[in-house]
Amino acid sequence: MKNLFGFLIKEKDPWPLPEPDGREFIVRRAEEGIKSRLSAMDREDDNVQKAANFPKWLTHVFGIMLLCGVLLLGIALELMGEEDMTYEIAVSYGFWWFVGFGGGLTLISAVFFVIQAFHRKAVMNSSAVKEHESRFEKIKREALDSMLVPQDAVSVDVFTFPYRIKNGKERGTLLSGCLANLPLHAFRDGETLCLAGDSYVVRIPYDVIESVACVRQRTVFMGWNKGEKYNKGTFKPYKIRMNSNGQMFAKFCYRVEIRGSEMFELLIPPYEFETLAPMLGYKALTVVDVKE
Repeated sequence: MKNLFGFLIKEKDPWPLPEPDGREFIVRRAEEGIKSRLSAMDREDDNVQKAANFPKWLTHVFGIMLLCGVLLLGIALELMGEEDMTYEIAVSYGFWWFVGFGGGLTLISAVFFVIQAFHRKAVMNSSAVKEHESRFEKIKREALDSMLVPQDAVSVDVFTFPYRIKNGKERGTLLSGCLANLPLHAFRDGETLCLAGDSYVVRIPYDVIESVACVRQRTVFMGWNKGEKYNKGTFKPYKIRMNSNGQMFAKFCYRVEIRGSEMFELLIPPYEFETLAPMLGYKALTVVDVKE
């Protein structure tokens, strides 16, 4: 079963993203002129992000330093925690070397990450960036208006699957082939669910929805598009976790099976189903639990 919002990636950094695998459900597209302006703004956005963040290789180096520092401090604590361990024996095993070197690595790397956080905050709060964000949002709204997306359409995320074809097989482009969080605008149009990206509108009639299921399986994804943190406030009950690679973990998700030229699935994050349920109409009343 194909992800309705699966994307076959052919270029290194494509923009805009190619149309999704479920393109047969696209009913409206943005004008080429607007798409060109969106593309230009996205490239400008990339430059903003590069200016706000230190190089990835440098972040990785200090991340490794922090890990090594914490490990060395852990060894020192373990030495002192051993039964029958005296201060003299611990020193002979290099206790102060572990403390000094581990503490130094930890302190230096911690200072780096604090500086990085302040640098990013200063750049993102600058007037130039604020003006860029305002122009970008204006063009996005212009694109949505041209596709007749209502002003009260709700911002939601769905899980997409970006992939490449290698040796005739689909290979996910993200870590361990995990999913990605894609921001869309959702609204109901009669007996249909509509989901709008920046350059197209997907229309899903209720009569092609085969089932709606709550899939009780750990879902791995990347990207967080909400203003509130994933483990705070509204989102805390969902117990979403993140590892050091930026991968996020949800305990379940919702799957809408859609009948087209083949079977498609629309994957919905657990925290978005309550928002999308009214737009699924009577189909949302027949949710079944599935364990995979």
